[in-house]
Amino acid sequence: MHPILEKVQPTSRQSFAIKEEILPYIRIGWHFHPEYELTLFTHSTGRRLTGDHIGNFGPGDLLLIGPNLPHYMRNDELYYEERPDHYIRAIVVHFAEDFLGADFFSRPELWEIRKLLAQSARGLHMHGAVQAAVAPLMESLLAQDGYERLRTLLDILQLIAQSDERSALASVGYENAIPEKDARRINIVYDYLFQHFAEDVSLGEVAALVRMNPSAFCKFLKKRSGKTFSQLLNELRIGHACKLLLEERLPVSEVCYRCGYNSLSYFNRKFKAATGYSPLRYQQKVWSV
Repeated sequence: MHPILEKVQPTSRQSFAIKEEILPYIRIGWHFHPEYELTLFTHSTGRRLTGDHIGNFGPGDLLLIGPNLPHYMRNDELYYEERPDHYIRAIVVHFAEDFLGADFFSRPELWEIRKLLAQSARGLHMHGAVQAAVAPLMESLLAQDGYERLRTLLDILQLIAQSDERSALASVGYENAIPEKDARRINIVYDYLFQHFAEDVSLGEVAALVRMNPSAFCKFLKKRSGKTFSQLLNELRIGHACKLLLEERLPVSEVCYRCGYNSLSYFNRKFKAATGYSPLRYQQKVWSV
């Protein structure tokens, strides 16, 4: 699977592109594009990689991805069985930085949106009241046209800009510095790890997939992703563990082994290092709210 530059083209009657995607599962790999991307998921679960940030996604997730920020999503494995009760639905908006003119967002009245767009360089995840307010507006975009659709998009951006219910994803200073010749290797690595992280995955077998020796692969991965192999694998496993603890309320010991760990004590240490809580305390804290 080759990334990485996705081409987005609005129609001749639109200044920005919008689409409703209904698919059995997510089909695009690790990619980036020069447009801003605003996405609302209404049906779908899985894991996402935004720059150097790994997290879970699910119904209601609202994301704003800035230009040229690499991102990757993979559904939970049940989606690839193409069961009729598992499918994705998303509303996706793409707009160029100058889609309303080179200086439009430089107007003093739009300083909040201008600040928001600058922050989206790290990727933004919206939640709480602002997500609830924006979701129906995203739905309405599908039925609108012309000035009404444009006004709704600006209303959405202003709502998000005026809210503090958003979190930056990629780390400060993250840059897309991956040359195209390395993109295929990175995509192979991400595809494999996102699919097999709960298994007994070794550094050597992943290095072999991209025809590198383990030492060279470690340097390559650290340089291109900002993470070591163990960091990447652990973040995938801990993210999945959080999901199992919260959504399925499984016992900690079962979560440990279902996420690929063979030692409960090691799992507890890694989980606490990542979240600040033991797995049990994390589960209790959320379910007591």
